[in-house]
Amino acid sequence: MTIGRIEIRQLVGKLDEPFGWSQRWNDSRGVSTVKLFDSDGAFGWGEASADPQTFAALQELAPQVIGKQAAHARAIWQELFQVFYQSHGFAGANVSALSAIDIALWDLAGKQTGKPVWELLGGRMRDAIPVYATGLYYTEDDYPDTLFAEASSYLKQGFSGMKMKVGGKSVPEDIERVLGLRKHLGDGPHLMFDANEAYDSATALQFARAVADADISWFEEPCPSYDDAANARVREQSPILISGGESLKTRHEFAPRLANRVFDIVQPDIAVAGGISEMQVIAQMANAHGTKFHPHFWGTGISFAASLHLVSTLPFTPPKLVPEPYVNEPVLEFDRTPHPVRENVCPDFDVVDSRVEVPNGPGLGVEVDESVVERFTVGEAVVVE
Repeated sequence: MTIGRIEIRQLVGKLDEPFGWSQRWNDSRGVSTVKLFDSDGAFGWGEASADPQTFAALQELAPQVIGKQAAHARAIWQELFQVFYQSHGFAGANVSALSAIDIALWDLAGKQTGKPVWELLGGRMRDAIPVYATGLYYTEDDYPDTLFAEASSYLKQGFSGMKMKVGGKSVPEDIERVLGLRKHLGDGPHLMFDANEAYDSATALQFARAVADADISWFEEPCPSYDDAANARVREQSPILISGGESLKTRHEFAPRLANRVFDIVQPDIAVAGGISEMQVIAQMANAHGTKFHPHFWGTGISFAASLHLVSTLPFTPPKLVPEPYVNEPVLEFDRTPHPVRENVCPDFDVVDSRVEVPNGPGLGVEVDESVVERFTVGEAVVVE
């Protein structure tokens, strides 16, 4: 049952209304998908970002998977990583492409054996994963009514926590938005905010101190991701926990940040950092360093399901008789912003008491609507045999 065919697609959907954050405004959302077929016709799905660099890297790496066995996912990961290691490609789009291939390998291996990915990973510690809603981006004239209404909708959907954006307006305006939203929510719901690398360390600390009494669970990406000194300074002096790492790739980029305590919380993305195989390594490293592990998510049900399986296998950090989300139990981001591809390509996941059940079907345990894949495909699928 070796891999004999691979389909690579770029999927993009236009938004009805653009939304923004500290770096830009979005009018579309998309992913690159990988579909691996074995010689018996079984297939597995993987995904990464839709950017042209990742799409090109997928086409370069895919031929080297032909003839391999999905059950050898970790060995294949090492072989592909070795291909671009010397060029320092492990810091770029190559790892995003490798992430998609790795997810598809685990999905296929599960389907071949009839086992869910969490079982292939060695068993799970929880049947359902704590999640929080990501939304509350900038839209035109959104404050306060539209922002508050969106936040209230997440509570009605069963979320106990949510994350908003800052950094896209002046510091005083964004402070007002954070304080206003906390007052609207009242005590209880977790509230986080994400600057998407918008501040230097002095401004980030000014912001953190101004909202310190608003019971914020974490301050995400206060400074540029690769400015370790700035992030470490904020972490050391901030009254709020500091998180980051969504754009970091592989154990090699996480290792120095974990060793040097740059973040209180690391947030790798399974479709960016290296797929299921590498995310498990990064999670184990975070556990050994006593660093909280709350993964990032920005794709479709394919990478969300992969994250659910991986997170279900993780231990508490630190070990404790009573599991507490945000304290010692991993919490998974659940993107709720508009995304035409995500909203249609897989059935959505139910949220009950701010948790999502881990799929029990073979592989990732999600069904991909191939008519939707066809509808959102840009150009033609690239086929490798």
